[in-house]
Parts: sequence; structure tokens; C-alpha cells
Amino acid sequence: LWNVYSFFVTYANIDGWEPGLGNEVAYSELDRWILARLNQVVARVTKCLHNYDAYGATLIIEPLLDDLTNWYVRRSRRRFWKSEHDADKDAAYATLYDVLLTLSKLLAPFVPFVSETIYQNLAPAVDKEGSESVHHCEWPEADEGAIDQDLLDRMALAMQIAALGRSARSTSNVKLRQPLARTRVFAGNRAVDLGNLDELVTEELNVKALEFVEQEADLVEYEIGLLPNVLGPKHGRRFPLLRRAVSKQDAGTLARRFQAGLSVTVDLDDDGPAVELSPEEIEVRTHGREGYAVAEEKGVVVAVDVTLTPALALEGLARDLVRRVQTMRKDAGFQLDDRIVTYYDAGDELKVVVEAWGDYIRAETLSQELVPGPVPSDVDHQESLTLGEHLLTLGVKKA
Repeated sequence: LWNVYSFFVTYANIDGWEPGLGNEVAYSELDRWILARLNQVVARVTKCLHNYDAYGATLIIEPLLDDLTNWYVRRSRRRFWKSEHDADKDAAYATLYDVLLTLSKLLAPFVPFVSETIYQNLAPAVDKEGSESVHHCEWPEADEGAIDQDLLDRMALAMQIAALGRSARSTSNVKLRQPLARTRVFAGNRAVDLGNLDELVTEELNVKALEFVEQEADLVEYEIGLLPNVLGPKHGRRFPLLRRAVSKQDAGTLARRFQAGLSVTVDLDDDGPAVELSPEEIEVRTHGREGYAVAEEKGVVVAVDVTLTPALALEGLARDLVRRVQTMRKDAGFQLDDRIVTYYDAGDELKVVVEAWGDYIRAETLSQELVPGPVPSDVDHQESLTLGEHLLTLGVKKA
């Protein structure tokens, strides 16, 4: 909570933003979602406290703080970072301000000193009608009209896809900064129309496209494992015949029946009776198809295409370069809004990266110039490093 508050105050001060200034706010879907979550939580916490259930109230607030920090702020950072002060940035400031101010009142009974500090710093000093303390304020009331359940459901799916996609990427040894071509999703019986929210997912997973498929088998291959500790004692010498008979059948068809809670009858091609297998006697294993990293949870399967093209590899190097320059800015002690000149001494391949992605690198690092050649001695900070397999010397200097 304090990190979010500090983030807000830092950038609001840089931009000179104050509450109540400007025209009517044009909220994005991401803004409307966090406000819907806030009002949903206010309603539930109020109900808990009316029933003297303070512990239950904290269990409702904690997931909201996680949503605020790990999704809303995470997916809004570029809106605060960008140079231009437009309506979208104003909407982000207004939304985060409203959420923090309301949270200070909602959390006052639980964390009285932190909530008081946040309230005193955020409540407008010019508001003569305002309370002197957060503990003198009226309890917040939920705006039921702001609780858009369709938006909440779509965002919940988007967040689940993003979490599974990150998990899938982590198993592939392809770092998140490396752009990839696409993510494919099987969402089971859930609605798959994310609307504009698909852009949040592609940005979070650093992929170019998000696709939904109708069949889980489009993403995974199945393997049916028989549980020997259950079926061995039950069928004795016929168990090897059972394993062989199951291996000859289509694993995908069997998996769908077992996942639906249905049994399967198997003929062992001997003189004995057919065997009925129940879902409790087997294990369905899934493996991503070649070229994909896969993660699955609660009926949702996410497959990330980890095939790396030369163009994607080039973009990945550009993103690595941005991260290195940003780290050097911090090491040099620059302010967040300081403009700089970046010097680079690199081989031909990295020069191609800078030429192809120069605008992106300049925008992300607040570099007014990207200067090739030997790094001069009067820079504020200089480092020699390896980017991928390429040697590089970087220098940064305040413009």
C-alpha cells in the first residue's frame, strides 16, 4: 500500500497534478475495473463490520491491494511514465487518487496510523469542509452502479490468462523481456470475448497476439497414466494387458471423458471381461505441443509460442538495452524526469538494433540522443557489458 502511495505521490509531483483540476475524466476500462473492485470491496467490508467480523473484512481487503499493486499499477505504469500529459494520464491520476483516498478511510480501523498519514497528505488542503482526521470522516459508501460485473468477470479471466502465461514462459527459459509471437488460450466454457482487455494480456506477456481456440487438444497432447497401486492389486496379471489396451486408444478422447467425470470401458483382447476404468484410477497428464510452453489451471489452458524469429530476437536485444540504460540512470543518481545523452560503443549487430529501435530506446530511457562510437571520458556513468553474446560499452550523461 505504501509503495503504491509513494509511486502516486512521486509522479503526481513531477507532473504537477492536483485533484479536481481539468475537464471531466475519461476513464479507461482498466480504471473502471479498479473502481468497480473498490466499490465491491467497500460493500463487502461494510457488511462484515456490521456483523462485527473484522477478520473477515481484512480477508476481503487484502486481495484488492494485490489487484491494485500487481495489476492496476503494473499495467498503468506507462501511463504515468510517458512524457505527454494527456487525458489518459489525467484519468490514471484521478483513479489512483480516488482509490488511495477511499482506502485510507476503509483501512482506518485496521491500520490507523498509516491511513492517517495517507489521508493527511492526499486530502486537499483547500477543502475547508474536509475532516481534520481520517478518523473523523464519514464511512465510505459503495456506489453499486460502478460495480460492473461483466467487466469484473472479463478482467478476472484476463488476469488468470496472464498469470498462466507468465508461468508457461518461466518453464521455457525465455525471459519475459524477449517478445514472442503469440499466446493461444483454451478457456473451457467461459466467455472468451475480452474486448479491449486482450491488449493488457499481450503487453503483460510481451507477445504480439492473443488467440482463443475451441479445443484443448489444439494446445496440448495427452497421456493417460494408470495408477499401479490401485489397478495392480485389482486386476493382477491382467494389468499389463490393461495398460497395453489403453495405450492403443486415442488419449485425447479418453482424457475428455475422464475430465468430465465419466468412466471408460476397455476390452483387453483376452478371454476375460472388459474392464471399466474410473477417473479415480487414472492420471491425465498434458504436454505442450512442440514449440509451445503450456500452463493450465481450473480448466483454462494457456500456450505461449516460444519460437524465436530473427526479428523477435532483434527486438529482445533492444529491450535488454533499455533495461541496462535504465539501471545506469539509477546508478548515476539521475532524477526520474532527467533527460540524458546515451553513448554506445558496439559491434555491427548491436548497431543494427539501435538503428532499428532507436525511437523506442530514446522514449523509454529519456535519451535525447543515441551517440555511436567510443564513450567519452566525461560521462556521468559508464559500463562495459555483454548483451546476448555481444560486447557493448555504454555511457550516460545528463543532457
